[in-house]
Amino acid sequence: MPKTRAQKSVELTQLSESLAGSKAAIASEFSGLLMSDLTAFRSKARKQGVKLQIVKNTLLHKAAEEVGISGWDVRKVNRQLAVATGGQDEVAIAKLVYDFAKGSNDKVKVFSGIIDKQVVSLATILQLAQLPSRDELLAKVVGSMAAPIGGFVRVLNGPLQGFYNTIKAMQSK
Repeated sequence: MPKTRAQKSVELTQLSESLAGSKAAIASEFSGLLMSDLTAFRSKARKQGVKLQIVKNTLLHKAAEEVGISGWDVRKVNRQLAVATGGQDEVAIAKLVYDFAKGSNDKVKVFSGIIDKQVVSLATILQLAQLPSRDELLAKVVGSMAAPIGGFVRVLNGPLQGFYNTIKAMQSK
């Protein structure tokens, strides 16, 4: 049964609010995807604070224009799109959608996206998705800060260790 004008209006309002309230949104095409896969993806997205909506391309285009995003022409896709919005940061959303698309055997294709109300290319989304996560970057920073300190401690410990080894060698004779 087709949706009424009132239902479409409510859906448009919800989608507009999602786009306006998130730093990034990524649209992807899907075809031949099992409902169980989509449900699993939705629950994984929900755990990360990302909202996944299945919308028609014209509705997404109207919502983007309503929010003030121009140039995001999703109407050239002739099917419904999965739109991921929200999340902690742009990289998390890009990673989530990219990993799902990669594991779907070409059933999901990342189409386009917006970051900070600006349309970005597929190449930009793929670059973001391949960046290390925030936790990985923090671990690298801490590791690079701890390495010189550890080296300094080993240098200071060297003469003491040498003295200890000499005493042990003398004691064993």
